[in-house]
Amino acid sequence: MLKFKCMRIRKTRDNLPLYVLGLLIIFLFFGICAKQQSLNARATTEAAYASEENADTHYVTLFDNEEKTVLRSEAKTVGELLERAQIKINDGDKIEPGVDEEINEDNFNINIYRARDMVVIDGNREIFVHTSSTDPETIVADAGVELLAADEVNLVPYDKFLETGMMTAYKVIRAKTVVLNFNGRIASIRTQSKTVGDFLAEQGIDRSPEVNWVSLSDSQKITDNINLSVFFQGKQTVTLEEEIPFTEMTTMDFSVDYGTRQITQAGVPGKKSVVYNIEMHDGQVISREFVSEVVLVEPIQQQVTIGMKVVLPAGSHEDWMAAAGISSSDYGYVNFIVERESHWNPLSRNRSSGATGLCQALPGSKMASAGADWETNPITQLRWCNSYAVGRYGGWSAAYEFWVKKHWW
Repeated sequence: MLKFKCMRIRKTRDNLPLYVLGLLIIFLFFGICAKQQSLNARATTEAAYASEENADTHYVTLFDNEEKTVLRSEAKTVGELLERAQIKINDGDKIEPGVDEEINEDNFNINIYRARDMVVIDGNREIFVHTSSTDPETIVADAGVELLAADEVNLVPYDKFLETGMMTAYKVIRAKTVVLNFNGRIASIRTQSKTVGDFLAEQGIDRSPEVNWVSLSDSQKITDNINLSVFFQGKQTVTLEEEIPFTEMTTMDFSVDYGTRQITQAGVPGKKSVVYNIEMHDGQVISREFVSEVVLVEPIQQQVTIGMKVVLPAGSHEDWMAAAGISSSDYGYVNFIVERESHWNPLSRNRSSGATGLCQALPGSKMASAGADWETNPITQLRWCNSYAVGRYGGWSAAYEFWVKKHWW
């Protein structure tokens, strides 16, 4: 009996792996069944939940600075959702999309950009601004600082942390202006380049001396409004834009007080494109030959109205001569000369010589020695004419004889 029993025990031990494998298969089977039951139950639950869920309910992802929150809400608009979620919006905060935006789909995103205090440094100015902007250029604009072409904004350490609580500032780096004369074409270009060499490379201009002559060295530092000239070497054809000056047309208005000048239409210069064959050497034009030109913009003529209204002294020509201190015996000589010089018009002006007044003084300002109203007062002019006749000819009689011979005096 003892031998039989021992043999039975040994047989059981030999079949132990088969027993273990069988148990694992059984457990796996029951596990799969349990999982399927769980999935079926979940599907049933979700279907039941979906049947109860409002069709207007949506999942919304809210980004509040660095914090992300997913909400399920029946809110119709962004503003309504924020109110239901008791999310406070402070002055200066920015919401995208806006509070009136309708929530009409799942996976709807809302971004809240919280306003904060920042400082912008522009030269010697420090401007504090409360803004929700994150873009440096927008932050500078919110501070009321205007950026010009090629200006940059850098984030820099701020040394007033204890006073303001801010460790960084947005510093405006202003570009400098280079006045570039490139083969006769002048342009003002703003740049962040530090040297002339950097600027030429930035503009794609060849620095080779056999190609271009440059007025400044590559190492020259760029300062604001620095003048830089670049010209081709040798012979070439260039096209230059030149100004066409405007002309002026003058209209006399005898209803307007004398001396009044009124521009009724301002003149505007025109523009033309001119082609030249030129030869250049070290920035100097050795020769230039005109080839052609095309008018780009016609000039606009300037219209000017000149007041010519004069209130003459009362009385006749004889009264004027008497008031000027001319002897009555000379009235005939005076009348002869003045009639031929100006027809007794104190405003008479010779277009070719510029002589003015009754006696055609050249220049007319000579008559100022007889009175400040020499431009319009015939008596003042006659007073000067009398001194001129006596001083140059010894009297009106001799002046008359000279005029008869020469037809001028």
